Amino acid sequence: MDRREFLQGAGTIGGLSLLGASLASASTSDGGSRSRGAMADLLQALAELEATFLSPAYGITRPDDVAEGERVLAHILQTGLQFWLEADPARPVFVPYVTQRRKLLGDNPDALYYFAPVHGGGRYRIRGHIGTATFTSFTVEAGSAEGGAATASIAELDDRKLQVNPDGSFEIHLGGEKPASGNWLPLPAEAGQVTTRHYYETPHCVMADLGARQELAIEAIDPLPPAPWGGDSQVAQSLRNVANFVRGQMPLAIPDPARRPAIPWVSMQPNQFNAPGQWRSESGYGNLSAWYAMAPYVVMPGQALEIRGRFPDCRFANVVLWNRFMQTYDYTRRQVSFNRNQLAYEEDGSFRIVLAHEDPGHPNWLQTEGRVSGLVYWRYLLPRGEPQAVSARLITL
Repeated sequence: MDRREFLQGAGTIGGLSLLGASLASASTSDGGSRSRGAMADLLQALAELEATFLSPAYGITRPDDVAEGERVLAHILQTGLQFWLEADPARPVFVPYVTQRRKLLGDNPDALYYFAPVHGGGRYRIRGHIGTATFTSFTVEAGSAEGGAATASIAELDDRKLQVNPDGSFEIHLGGEKPASGNWLPLPAEAGQVTTRHYYETPHCVMADLGARQELAIEAIDPLPPAPWGGDSQVAQSLRNVANFVRGQMPLAIPDPARRPAIPWVSMQPNQFNAPGQWRSESGYGNLSAWYAMAPYVVMPGQALEIRGRFPDCRFANVVLWNRFMQTYDYTRRQVSFNRNQLAYEEDGSFRIVLAHEDPGHPNWLQTEGRVSGLVYWRYLLPRGEPQAVSARLITL
């Protein structure tokens, strides 16, 4: 017997046929499989989201836009499976929020992000190491239990208050009563997840390094004994959580144009940047310690966008190119972002960046992958004073 034959037959060896007809009959006497129904619901959700969001009503008309929309839907599904199919908030583990090949929610080439599901009202312990990150934070999000989209950031601890040992290690208690000393975050009943952020300003973006990992672990302080496998009900609930995640994330990736709120720091004019600003509310997923600016670019072949500015005194800053669904371009093979340690500066300390399809002969070439349109996104973390808007103009190469 070769391995292929073994694999083809292995499933029958563990089947209910070995347990006898009476037990096999009892196992299906409830009238059907809940997990099969949950899988059907997940597939139906994907079909409905595809039909609704990848449509002219949402500005999706060109074949390339449809293709990229299908890709973002697949990335959201992949993330939902990664987060929720095997999730156990009673014994959580940290999972990378995004990777080189799985992107959503405006990923950042210069940051590592992690996700862990938690039970609101539970008690946990996080242990880790600060490493060489220029900024580290932990946020408790509400509304995301069972795969839902986060609705609020309800607690936050960053390295300005984080007590770190001389060797760089730290420990954080989540939930329960606030201890007399040490790091602590509350965990209200509505809590559903912990999000961590670790920003880097390295000569090569940290996300391009497949070996980059943040030393981080989470454990329940009051763990229950391991429960028996939940069978049909357990798998059904996990699949429903994945479907909840997909339904909640798609509107964030492709917002309704008719309901898009006006954000002062988001320019609707191509190639023009507004003054940076902050999130106006703790509505979930946002870094409340950062300032942002964003504008679409439109650059035709033979053109380039010259961007000039000056970074403020801050903890971290970078600029990155996204597609229309807030996914980074390929930073593993191109320079599609710049942090402050990657730029060449003018004599007066300012910078000049050239966004172009072909090499403009300038060290600060922001590469477009040949895309004539996309988004330019700026981050300024913990600035001293308000960051100033950058200037931009189209030039001919």
